[in-house]
Amino acid sequence: MKMKSFYIAALLAGGATLVSCTDYEVKDPNFMPPDVVLNEDPKYNEIIEGLPEPGKMQAYTPSLLGKPYRPITVKYSTEFKPVSRWTESNTRVVAYMADYEPQVTTEAGYKAITNKYGSLTTGTRFEATGRFHVTKDADGRWWIVDPEGYPHYERGVTSVRYGSSVRNRTAWLERFGSDENWLAVSQAELASIGFHGTGAFCTDTYAKIQAHNAAHPDAPMTLAPSFGFLGKFKSARKYDYPGGKSENLLGLVLNEEAWTTFCTEYVAEALAPYKGDANVLGFFSDNEINFSTQNSNILDQFLKIADKEDIARRAADAFMEEKGAAKVTAALNTEFAGRLAEIYYKGVKEAVEAFDPGMMYLGTRLHGTPKYMKNVVEACGKYCDIVSVNYYSRWSPELDTYVKDWAAWAGKPFLVTEFYTKGVEDSDLNNGSGAGFSVPRQADRAYAYQHFTLGLLEAKNCVGWHWFKYQDDDGTDNGGKPANKGVYDNYYKMYPYLAKFMQEVNYNVYNLVDFFDN
Repeated sequence: MKMKSFYIAALLAGGATLVSCTDYEVKDPNFMPPDVVLNEDPKYNEIIEGLPEPGKMQAYTPSLLGKPYRPITVKYSTEFKPVSRWTESNTRVVAYMADYEPQVTTEAGYKAITNKYGSLTTGTRFEATGRFHVTKDADGRWWIVDPEGYPHYERGVTSVRYGSSVRNRTAWLERFGSDENWLAVSQAELASIGFHGTGAFCTDTYAKIQAHNAAHPDAPMTLAPSFGFLGKFKSARKYDYPGGKSENLLGLVLNEEAWTTFCTEYVAEALAPYKGDANVLGFFSDNEINFSTQNSNILDQFLKIADKEDIARRAADAFMEEKGAAKVTAALNTEFAGRLAEIYYKGVKEAVEAFDPGMMYLGTRLHGTPKYMKNVVEACGKYCDIVSVNYYSRWSPELDTYVKDWAAWAGKPFLVTEFYTKGVEDSDLNNGSGAGFSVPRQADRAYAYQHFTLGLLEAKNCVGWHWFKYQDDDGTDNGGKPANKGVYDNYYKMYPYLAKFMQEVNYNVYNLVDFFDN
């Protein structure tokens, strides 16, 4: 059932905006304000039952496009449960986007236009190399190209693994009974809502996914294995932390010759199971490297090392002398971090090119401050095929600022490799941890998913996203502070409302791209 509300469309230069009829004092029943006409388009007038009532039509922001929509209001918070303070924010969902109607509404319709990877088969086809790669089309839109040459927009989930609690294991045994059945069912269910890829943190599952893919070549789960190159380098070479502090781990790449040799050796070891595998999207060499934090600049960290012969301290001193600087500035810190990033990414990239040149390098899942550091992003773009970003602390993608900057700085596309929200009122978890925003209910998680991914689809330099994560935290995760992060709960049941809203966007990514690009 749908109920209509009465709006008036004011036709202004640059597009239509909507105002309520109550904005005018109507004395003459035939009166209409200048240049204003009644708009009977249902997309402007309907209120959809089951959804929060929307506000007035307005241009979406932050955006370079300003497509009109009617916002709903969703509350979110950075606090853990119990939440004492909420922020209310305009939120965009498909149902209240002006001038847009989803073209794909059924699984049959979705399968008719996509292949086993969820790539689009009805439009442009690029060069097929047998491996995933990236390209930019004539309109400036970046794409992942799948092994068959079709444009691919990545949609996946991280951490495909099972939990360790009694209830989790009991539910797993009752529902699946074997790894083979677990992955076959999970692949089918995730694909049914438009997820085809797996992301980071599937360490104990990668080989099982490959076995599934071999047994079900027409229903693969793509892989993006993740590693810890820096930690392995430290242990393999028996190095101490620079200055004795783990936050200075990155300084070890200043042993540049050793780093280069290590990368050659470790790539051959770590990537051996994935060499030539067409179902591997690419790999992450590390997670959230500390190029800098909000409260501690890496250049400052190194300058505070007491041992002046420490390799990191010597590099920091030499840099300050080169710059003729007496104190650290944000610009100097960013440049110094970029030099370290250059050494790091170069070592990994050269090793990959020598071992398996068809393998995409997905970077290190930049987070927090590092994803906003120009020199770091530049170095990442220089050597990585895709810049991976764990995108937290923002309700909306920063389309008119940093997302635009990433395109200029990196010269490569970006992939969001972590984002999520957690419901605090209707989850049996204590939600005492996690970087994702708290929202009141599962419905709000659904709205947040559409809002954030619609923003990403506006960006021509975004090639997809990985939701964090497959399943809710288990009972002992995060020091006994598990959070509601999953597409599935701990009984291996999808959250139905969240899944429905994920499906609507995931099924329509390609026509949404056309909508935003045209």
